[in-house]
Amino acid sequence: MLAFGHHARHAKTRCHDLKRLLKRGRTSLMIGLAFVAACLLGAEAIGKLQGSPVLMVARESLLIVGWVAMWRPLEIFLYDWWPLARWIRVYRNLSHAHVHVVQGK
Repeated sequence: MLAFGHHARHAKTRCHDLKRLLKRGRTSLMIGLAFVAACLLGAEAIGKLQGSPVLMVARESLLIVGWVAMWRPLEIFLYDWWPLARWIRVYRNLSHAHVHVVQGK
């Protein structure tokens, strides 16, 4: 019976890890959205100046930096949670597995 508790504890630990990851993802998403909005507003303001190529480089740089800031939140929500969810499923299945020990010859 010890093994069943072991796997249930691992599943519970992974659930907590998943919750923390998703909370970090939500926080990162809010920060990222605020930052990308600021970058887009800055790029729009620079675009209205219609000046030198340096201003155009600054405008494009703000656009790129703003979208790159969204990389980590999107990575969390698109990819990082899958392995944790898989381990939760594995540990839960193992905690409910019926095991019979048969003595060999």
